[in-house]
Amino acid sequence: MNVLGLITSYTFEFALITMIAATLYFLLERYRLSDEYKPVSTFAILTTALAVIEYFNMREFFTIENLSKPDLNFPTEYRYITWLIATPLMLYTYFVLTKLSRYAKPIVILTISLNFLMITSGYFSESAYSNGWMPMVSGTYVFSYFLFGLGTACWGGIIYIFIKVLPGQVIKVNDQRNSDYCLKCLGFVQKLIIYGWAIYPLGLFVSFWDGASDTALIREMIYNFGDLFNKVGFALICFSCAKKLSKKS
Repeated sequence: MNVLGLITSYTFEFALITMIAATLYFLLERYRLSDEYKPVSTFAILTTALAVIEYFNMREFFTIENLSKPDLNFPTEYRYITWLIATPLMLYTYFVLTKLSRYAKPIVILTISLNFLMITSGYFSESAYSNGWMPMVSGTYVFSYFLFGLGTACWGGIIYIFIKVLPGQVIKVNDQRNSDYCLKCLGFVQKLIIYGWAIYPLGLFVSFWDGASDTALIREMIYNFGDLFNKVGFALICFSCAKKLSKKS
């Protein structure tokens, strides 16, 4: 039995069950939020519910029997379609929580635009490399590496906005009491964007370095945990902050 395939299949099931539980939690606990912060719950539910739909669509691929096959077509498109929708929702959840969606629209638009460019660049980088869409230059897939660098640069721009720009904006549009909660929440969000999101370019980079099937299984296993911690973690952090802010309303 392929041990890596077995572990990858189990991590997939674990991620799916946890995201279903998270979706139900955000739905059932919605009543704890004041009307002002109920949209935070809505975006949290959408984030995890979309992940559940994605994982249901991929569940046949992640069976132990299928993962034991020597030649596999990985569900790249499923993952990127969901990331293209879910990651903007995650970012926008924090903007709604902190009222930046109303009072700092240019920053919101810039951040979401960088996010879209990051995801699309990552997809075409991975697809061009794995499918051989572009010819090699001096034995190197230059086009794939260029897009990989572009996506990484966009990710760096998002990190810069969340670390250098948002703290001042949060203080500017919120009173002292709300700012303290929102800044504490921002600290956790920053760590997720820096360390949690690093999983995805790392997985893609590993694919460039080693195209073996076992490496691909490890990448998919890491993606499963990455989706779990990033989507559920991001939504849970913002939802918990919204609960605290609701008590102060």
